[in-house]
Amino acid sequence: MEKIYFNTRDELIAVDFEHVALLQADGNYTRIIYINKHEVMLSMGINKVAEMLSRHAQLAKAFYRIGRSCILQHKYLERIDLQRQYIVLSDLGSNEIRVKMSKPMLKAYKNALMGNNE
Repeated sequence: MEKIYFNTRDELIAVDFEHVALLQADGNYTRIIYINKHEVMLSMGINKVAEMLSRHAQLAKAFYRIGRSCILQHKYLERIDLQRQYIVLSDLGSNEIRVKMSKPMLKAYKNALMGNNE
């Protein structure tokens, strides 16, 4: 997978999306969380980041947007727990990230993965 460069007023940030587990909206910023839990904050909204991802076919297929505030990478999905309302992203090694989400968002993602249109 390729790197995407984000140019802000004060810096240039190179993001290696192969190791990005998820992106979370944080107001007008986007928090990029790598599978090893390293975080990078971009001074642009998640819609702009999603637009940049969509311009790269390979990245567009690898990531899925859940609601307005979260984009995650499919390959790290380990578990969706509807009852406890969280999702687990893991590299099946020593790195695991749990993300709390609403039940409707988790259900919609689960159905999309399973090919259901409920």
